[in-house]
Amino acid sequence: MRAWRALRAVIVAALLVVVPRVAVAQRVLLARPPRTDPTLFEAFGRLRAELELHAFEVVVLEDRPRPRAADELEREAQARGAFAAIALQRSQSGTTAEIWIVDRVTGKTTARKLRIEPSAHGPTLLAVRAADLLRASLLELAPGERPSEDVVGVVPGPPPMEVVRFSQQVPRFQVQIGGMVLHTPALGSSVGLSLGTSFRPIERLAIGIDLGGPLFGGAFDARIGSASVRQELALLRLGWIFSSGTPGSRLEWGPFIGAGAYHLEATGVVEPPLVAQTDASWSVIANAGAGLRYFFDQTVSAGLDVSAIALFPRAVIAIDDQHSAPVAVQGLASLSLGVAF
Repeated sequence: MRAWRALRAVIVAALLVVVPRVAVAQRVLLARPPRTDPTLFEAFGRLRAELELHAFEVVVLEDRPRPRAADELEREAQARGAFAAIALQRSQSGTTAEIWIVDRVTGKTTARKLRIEPSAHGPTLLAVRAADLLRASLLELAPGERPSEDVVGVVPGPPPMEVVRFSQQVPRFQVQIGGMVLHTPALGSSVGLSLGTSFRPIERLAIGIDLGGPLFGGAFDARIGSASVRQELALLRLGWIFSSGTPGSRLEWGPFIGAGAYHLEATGVVEPPLVAQTDASWSVIANAGAGLRYFFDQTVSAGLDVSAIALFPRAVIAIDDQHSAPVAVQGLASLSLGVAF
């Protein structure tokens, strides 16, 4: 668990360097508990990381001797243009923690008292419960719905897309199955099955594994014979995801890059006195392209991916003194159905 959180932190730090930040990120205020309270202070750090993973701008309210009341949190959220404010405070008994959430999307103030777990997992549990409380509060409004006009202190207009997605808790895992076409100028087109799985450590980033094959249909023709080919490939892909930017968006698209392994097996059919042979080769793949996916609902989708792959080293098929052009760059397309969970 700790190793995974460290990995997520590294991914976020890398993305902050290589990916442009959104011009106007949705802001959350988070009150810093006293450093003398290690449990609450660690929970504060974990909650801050979780909110930043969802691309929120976290503004830290510095610690002070007296805990902030709900109306103070609300005033500071309004003054700083934040859609929510969160405070973690230890109760007077010392054995419980109070979580205060001021939500300016629905106009609600939520308070929850939780027993502090006397173990190494205590801070994590507090951070998770605080994030779940904020998510539950935001779920009061459906995507595109505006708050009632008589509610005081809310942000005008429908909830921002980032807030809606956070409240809906978009599934992180997806499995796809479909068909794949691999086209090579020297060998023609090969067709076969494709399988894939992907994981989103954050909303916009997808890390996936794609498998294709066996792919049949390609061939090399020579004067005294021909060679049919069988191809397989495996790719590790990294993709960045965009959407239409409207609540309840069903369409996603984005670029991806990848690397992996490619296998080519050729079987010859030749005229005597030549003897037919079967041979194979392995290459490393570099892959780049773009994908489009339409969601029928939150979990079921259809997708189209189109990309180019380059091979190192290049594969060549030879029959007697004739040989194919080196298999260098190929076109790859796949159509798939996906299930997210």
